[in-house]
Amino acid sequence: MQKQYSNEQLHRIAGDNYRLLSEYCAELDSEGYFSDAGKVLHLSIDEVLDFYVQSLMVQFLVFGKRLNEEEVLFAAGLTGQDMLGLRAAWIAGDLSDAVSRSAKFLEAPPILLQLLCLRDQKKHIGVTGLFFDSLLNVMICLSYLNEIRDTNVSKFIGLYFDKVAVFLENREDESRTVDGKYIFKKLCSGNLSEGCRMLREAGDDFSAYKSKYFYYRQSTGTAVATEHPSEQKSREEDAPGYLPEALADAAEEAVESMKEKKAEAEIDRLTEQLTRMVGLSAVKEEIRSLINLIKVKKLREKYKLPQMNMSYHMVFTGSPGTGKTTVARLVAQIYRELGILSKGTLTETDRSGLVAGYVGQTALKVKETVERALGGVLFIDEAYALAPEHAANDFGGEAIDTLVKLMEDHRDDLVIIVAGYTDEMQRFLKANTGLQSRFNKYITFEDYSKEELLAILDSMAAEAGFCLTDGARTKVKEMLDAMDETARREFGNARGIRNLFERLVSNQANRIIAYNAQSIKDITVLTEEDVTV
Repeated sequence: MQKQYSNEQLHRIAGDNYRLLSEYCAELDSEGYFSDAGKVLHLSIDEVLDFYVQSLMVQFLVFGKRLNEEEVLFAAGLTGQDMLGLRAAWIAGDLSDAVSRSAKFLEAPPILLQLLCLRDQKKHIGVTGLFFDSLLNVMICLSYLNEIRDTNVSKFIGLYFDKVAVFLENREDESRTVDGKYIFKKLCSGNLSEGCRMLREAGDDFSAYKSKYFYYRQSTGTAVATEHPSEQKSREEDAPGYLPEALADAAEEAVESMKEKKAEAEIDRLTEQLTRMVGLSAVKEEIRSLINLIKVKKLREKYKLPQMNMSYHMVFTGSPGTGKTTVARLVAQIYRELGILSKGTLTETDRSGLVAGYVGQTALKVKETVERALGGVLFIDEAYALAPEHAANDFGGEAIDTLVKLMEDHRDDLVIIVAGYTDEMQRFLKANTGLQSRFNKYITFEDYSKEELLAILDSMAAEAGFCLTDGARTKVKEMLDAMDETARREFGNARGIRNLFERLVSNQANRIIAYNAQSIKDITVLTEEDVTV
């Protein structure tokens, strides 16, 4: 007869099984099996486990059409970290991003199962089957919430099992540690693992529990037997000094696949940030083309096809406040995901950060700045100031010469972006014959139109929790219309809009305090009265 579990029991049993999963992962990590994977994924083994368990639960809930509060909060609270942000997504009423991310994560090869399988092969043990069993128990607990026994779990586990069955094989006797028959029996019986009860009895003495649990599994035949520790040690000493080639290749491919998927998702996120920026249509098109060019270059490298030399240094031309620094920061992060840079950081500097006042000191200053920027992008604003007109003895020339040499010395992990007005940047690039050959990518940032500046103002206001009345917006537009070319240049595009917005907020504060206004509308609305020069 099927046993009925309360929600409290299900939470406790699922927690016990999650603790088991964590312990298996801790063993993998302490023995160095996860080291290489962790470096390429930039995630700890605990984060990968939490991502994996949450992703399985979310995809099961989607499969069974059970995305309700109890189930979602169960998935959010079981793991050590809410990697999918399920609580916040449920409160916001939009789980689409969490569902999408969980699906993408499960598309990648199951790295934890693969690494456990490698360890089992080397040590002649069967922990992979125990790991899978704990995952299965978690899924059954989820399917039984609120006195429901969701029959979809058998279909979902069946599909999942087909994908990972190869890692659950005992290659010594060609039988499975966990097979379809075992899963079917467990689902039909409705009985969860006795190991959970033994775990609670063992309390904090987890090592004692593990010994009992392994022998329990040996006696029931649901997982491959494991030896007594003393016997296991002697077998480990006799174990081959290498891992099966096919499994080693599979693990390497899994790590590479997860790395590629993570990088692709991050590039999509960064390009979406670029897309959301107001205006800059030509700049956005240039950056997208550059990304595609690098991707094709990487594909050609993969297939060992001839390569064209490619410089990643860039020249950004345009007026201040047109988004050059913001785009440079996104480029740095995109280059990291494409494997061009190791860190993807942005280091900003200008003439004052590169030029010293004494002979010989400038080269040292440039070297220190470049070393600080290694692994990322060095962004030199108003770079033309390094080559001023009619200044034959200026130390800027020494800075440029040193910079050209260091660009060559660190070409594998440094990208330099120089920025400034269009005409002045042409003079800068002619100051040293090595500059023009190293900077062959030019991106022009056009001034924002009045409509785009108003859109930027609306965006800044919304982000800070304000809104403009139609009268305030009209008055700002009239201010912009009244500016001549010189005034617009001094205004500074988005930089000028930010200064204007801060002035509006300050004016509003003075106004509402004088009137003793305190309602939400009073403190969030910027009116025509706040728009003053």
